[in-house]
Amino acid sequence: MNKIRAKDIENLDYNQLIGVVRETNRPPGGKNSVFEVVNRLHLSKDSKILEIGTSTGFTSIEVSRLVKCPITSIDINETSLKEAKNRAMGEGYTNIDYVKANVNSLPFDNESFNVVIVGNVFSLLTNKTKALEECMRVCKKDGFIVAIPMYYVKIPSEELVKKVSNAIKTNIIPMYKSDWIKFFTVPELEIYWAKDFKFDYIEDDVVKSFTVKIMNRPHLKSMDMGVFIKLKRKYEKYVFLFRDNLSQVGYTIFILSKKKIWEDPELYTSKEI
Repeated sequence: MNKIRAKDIENLDYNQLIGVVRETNRPPGGKNSVFEVVNRLHLSKDSKILEIGTSTGFTSIEVSRLVKCPITSIDINETSLKEAKNRAMGEGYTNIDYVKANVNSLPFDNESFNVVIVGNVFSLLTNKTKALEECMRVCKKDGFIVAIPMYYVKIPSEELVKKVSNAIKTNIIPMYKSDWIKFFTVPELEIYWAKDFKFDYIEDDVVKSFTVKIMNRPHLKSMDMGVFIKLKRKYEKYVFLFRDNLSQVGYTIFILSKKKIWEDPELYTSKEI
């Protein structure tokens, strides 16, 4: 940490910043989403899982807590991967293999995994179609792809979209639930199961208390004071920004499966009442 300079802080995007402060970066819905997926898919110790975009390792560790199955977790950020490994080791989980890799070019054979967990990664990608094709390629014929994309529940302001785009250094095009349904509607896939959620609005005092706790972490104490202050200001700014953004956002847990050649479309559909 004492090697990080003020200029380095300026260049960090939100995801890189999370790796530095070692924030627990969850998929939308956190533990509830992981619990829902593990139980809906009846995962067992024999299930082979690929997790896309592990960040600091929350999903892989939480899945391991519920079922000790072999998990391969990838990310392109080495700092986040290192933290994920440390957390898994600290919890005593030896079933997780952390690999630096890009979802657009997965270094795995065809049909290698029973379940591919993507979380909200699709929302952040420029070439979403290529990523989905790669996920389908490495997923077994009778396997499942789990995506938990976020989307706006109302039209956001241009200013908000611009600020979030700058924070994650990705040009965001606002998407809605209908856009995700259209994206996942491809000849090879079907939406096996889905459930909708909306984020809460978090009050200012709760956000401030959270940022103070994060910035008091021991590993940040070795930082130069000037660099630490710059980091603290940028982190707090981002946390409030994403609070404002997420309060206008919902997400859906999509469980996708490969279509069977012999199966006709379901004509008599129904809804939960």
